[in-house]
Amino acid sequence: MTQRSDNQLRAQMSLYYDFLKTVADQGDQYAKLLQGIEDPYPAYERIRAGGPLVRSALGVWVTGDHGVANKVLRDRRFGVRKVDGSKMPDFVSFDNSMLGLDPPDHTRLRRLTIPALNPRMADRWRPRATEICDRLIDDILAEGDRFDLMPQFAQRLPNTVIADLVGIPDEHRPRFARLSRRIAPLLDGVVSFHKVRGVNLAIDELTEMFVEIIALRKAEPADDLISQMLPAVDDGRLGMHELLPLCMFLPLAGTETTVNLIGNGVRALLQHPEQWALLREEPDHAAGAVEETLRFDPPVQQYRRVAHEEIELEGELLPVDGELAILAAAANRDPAVFPDPGRFDITRRSKSDTLSFSSGIHYCLGAALARVEAEAALRAIATRLPGLRQDGPARRRDSFIIRGLLQFPLAVQ
Repeated sequence: MTQRSDNQLRAQMSLYYDFLKTVADQGDQYAKLLQGIEDPYPAYERIRAGGPLVRSALGVWVTGDHGVANKVLRDRRFGVRKVDGSKMPDFVSFDNSMLGLDPPDHTRLRRLTIPALNPRMADRWRPRATEICDRLIDDILAEGDRFDLMPQFAQRLPNTVIADLVGIPDEHRPRFARLSRRIAPLLDGVVSFHKVRGVNLAIDELTEMFVEIIALRKAEPADDLISQMLPAVDDGRLGMHELLPLCMFLPLAGTETTVNLIGNGVRALLQHPEQWALLREEPDHAAGAVEETLRFDPPVQQYRRVAHEEIELEGELLPVDGELAILAAAANRDPAVFPDPGRFDITRRSKSDTLSFSSGIHYCLGAALARVEAEAALRAIATRLPGLRQDGPARRRDSFIIRGLLQFPLAVQ
């Protein structure tokens, strides 16, 4: 970036945050959420109490209603880009690959990656995930009786699995792990000027790294995602300009959701001692603990959609390019769908799905793999660290989209 563009970006972000604060101070609940508050759930309740679809003073329609949210996510009249193909405004110069594309490009890229990420293939990673969990816990116990769950366990498990899956050579993995943390704010929504600049610099460095890895896989194909997609580049189904952001997007999406699912799950369990005791006594409840964490405190809190045509929804007329915020975390606590939604219960059985991995054509490709990893993690922790307790204040990341922990100090009794 030039000094001039730096100053322009700084000024734009300053104006945005000043406007956001003004609207939030006037009582707009959605504007308050966008400030990255510590506990968003009371705001979600107030928004849902206003009706199935409410209009924020920011000009965005907002829903925390499960039925409306699920309907919109499945409705192909809504997309993630404006009608002219442009992205919704942001401050980071990165094409989020499938996350930021609509059909037909989204459909084409998704079809190319499905074989490596479908539920049947994801289940093949279960032994590997269990093996990594045991090794990480061995390392933790060897160092003493205190550790930080996030950097020492929650981040390392999905980083290792996704590096195996994508095809990142061992010599590149320390660099990959470091850069993955630096680009994580990509999923956070609008962030500080310094974070935006850091993300853009990390993207440049990651691009260089993946150019090297792709060249290596061309010369020495292996059993990994990059090697599997290279024939599509050769026959024209996939452009190299698409493969590079795809290589960055998949690791980012594939790690961040799982990292925060593990962190949020362990925290919820420790905050509900009877549920933690139940999991310790019956580790087969690990899958139920994962599902309940996804409902109770999901890693991805909201999605944005744009109307591709004039759409009447819940008595409101959304214009072309009208923006809609879907509060998935609020929908997951909709009492009309999930009885007693504020109760954390790992034995809960629900007739309806949560929206923690979205729905419709943008349903998360890595959902099955995230579940496999998180289940292995909670099972291993409950089995091998039964005396676990919190050992200091946890620190959350500053985000209105991704809900997760940066630090979570624990002790083993």
